[in-house]
Amino acid sequence: MTPFPILIIFFAQFFFVECEEEPLRILQFVPGFTNSHILFNYRLAQTLKNLGHNVSLWTQMEMSMVLSGVSKPPVGVDEFRVDIHFSDSLKTEGLKVFQTMMFNEGTAWDLWWTGQEFKGMRIEACEQMLSVGEDVMTKYRKANFDIMVAHFHDLCPVALANQLNIKKIVWVTHGTSVYDYNAVQMGLRTYPSFVPHPLSSFGDSMTLMERTLNLFWHFSTLDFVNLPQNLLHEENEMYKSYSLEKDTDLWMLTRQVPVLLINGERYLDFPRPLPTGISFMGEITTTKKDAQLSKEFQTLMDKSDKGVIIFSLGTVSNTSNMPEKMTNGFLEAFAQFPQYTILWRLEMDLPGVEKYKHIHVLKWLPQKDLLAHPKMKLLIAHGGYNSLLETAKAGIPALLMPLFADQYINTKRAVRFGIGRMVDKLDITGDSVAAEMRALLEDESYSINSKRLAYMLNDKIVDPLRVLNHQLHLATKTPYFHLKAAQKLNFFQYHSIDVIGCFSTVWLSAMAVILSAIR
Repeated sequence: MTPFPILIIFFAQFFFVECEEEPLRILQFVPGFTNSHILFNYRLAQTLKNLGHNVSLWTQMEMSMVLSGVSKPPVGVDEFRVDIHFSDSLKTEGLKVFQTMMFNEGTAWDLWWTGQEFKGMRIEACEQMLSVGEDVMTKYRKANFDIMVAHFHDLCPVALANQLNIKKIVWVTHGTSVYDYNAVQMGLRTYPSFVPHPLSSFGDSMTLMERTLNLFWHFSTLDFVNLPQNLLHEENEMYKSYSLEKDTDLWMLTRQVPVLLINGERYLDFPRPLPTGISFMGEITTTKKDAQLSKEFQTLMDKSDKGVIIFSLGTVSNTSNMPEKMTNGFLEAFAQFPQYTILWRLEMDLPGVEKYKHIHVLKWLPQKDLLAHPKMKLLIAHGGYNSLLETAKAGIPALLMPLFADQYINTKRAVRFGIGRMVDKLDITGDSVAAEMRALLEDESYSINSKRLAYMLNDKIVDPLRVLNHQLHLATKTPYFHLKAAQKLNFFQYHSIDVIGCFSTVWLSAMAVILSAIR
């Protein structure tokens, strides 16, 4: 066959594959817990819209961590906001404890108490989400959405989808980790021997003690770890007052979710087997190559001598809660690097910083655009996944100070690839921070490893957005199919403990008979 007909066939196949995918009507359930959740969901909505889909947002706005007007939904995307109001001030106090706790050690009592408050907040928020009025419910039922895209923080998205007659749900993770409750409902069990728990600080190669602790993490029933299971009975009982189907089990409905999208890059995750219904989204938004910095930031970058260092702790942690000892420790460390321009994102005034001309305290900075600048040398961050992904794709080494949640395991990911180092938030001194910075800036291997990883992350045979689009359509076209048998197995059956037990019993019985006969 001549090359010309081959090209015709190739382009014809490509054309028909593209044309067969009709735009989807998507309702995106946005949990407004933090600024980070809001911003991520707005970016996801923009991505879905760019793929040609019709997207509407159902947003629950709660907690003082979400700043009004911090961001607006993408142009052309409708948003229905439900302002959540809690019955007592303790819910807000729980937030304050959490904000302070992340910069300190945080006792087990603090974690448990905050978890209890957060659990109560989920019930109240869900009740208000389902009580918006029949006129709103009717409007969204008539929209005939194909799918709902939602986070599996609790069972409320399932309840809302059931009320709006949306038959298909696609789970999406806020971070890069798949929690046990997600995995179990998708028919996937985790293996604590080599799969670190998202809230642990372990890697995929663990000692006996680390594997023991990791096993306890997977078996734990902490509210922050297994929130949907702990909320099951309360949310089921609450939902009965809103549904005509009194026997509806929200937990069983989650087993019918065909697709889980992981907000992350496969290369950055620890190796683990995944079924076809679970896939990585990659980076849902990318900075344009020709993105221009503002004049202020361009001037700061240009006048730097040896390069630029950024210090930013993301959008969740309120840096005004940083202990004085911590801020002084970083200031003393930064003072030792006058050849570098240091951009410090801080939400409060810092006495004494005016003495150092190379340190610039800013309440906001365009981190992603700055990381793409050729003078960038180092990112100091908290280990949030967005920061990890941005610095990894930019090929910039990172010094990470994890504060809470999955930031510890994200830090472990950076260390595993040789692109970063960790500093303990409880041991911040000028000398300790300066030593880690010096190691990253002077040891060329970190820069080489960072550039190698960036090449790996940017070298893809298939565009991640095409994979995302395919998975969304897969959720609408295919029946509930993935690992059905695995979902029905209990823990003992899944791990063949019952089989091992039967054989062990037979073997022990046989040995007992033999020993008895010998005697």
